[in-house]
Amino acid sequence: MIITAEMLRKAGVHEDEVTQLTSLYGERVDLTEAWALEHAHDHIDWRRAAEGLLPDSAWRTYHEARKSARREFDEAEEAAQRTYNDATEPARRAYDDAMAAAQRAYNKATGAARRTYNDATAAARRVYREARAVAFARALNA
Repeated sequence: MIITAEMLRKAGVHEDEVTQLTSLYGERVDLTEAWALEHAHDHIDWRRAAEGLLPDSAWRTYHEARKSARREFDEAEEAAQRTYNDATEPARRAYDDAMAAAQRAYNKATGAARRTYNDATAAARRVYREARAVAFARALNA
């Protein structure tokens, strides 16, 4: 089927998109299966093209083919995801183990540092609390 710039305009394609398409493909395109395969990865919104240019009977055929292709893609993607997960699981476990060990070391170090800090400031805290208590008592009785 021949698709023209005028058909695109009548289908409601924005003029800037028509201009872009005609600059890439010309004013007329004989849209064969070979042409579609050659340009399948171009920045063409195939669904929008189908909605604007296909008659209802052809739209149903396109929609069913698209659903079937989507199912096949989803199955392939799920298998690829499982393969990826299996391949990366040892690295994830090693990472989790390393992070847990690092967290334990951090907790141990900060716990020791907190105890040292508390020991070093204990006398100063006692003196400060006593001074506040005395200041309160003096202010209350003034």
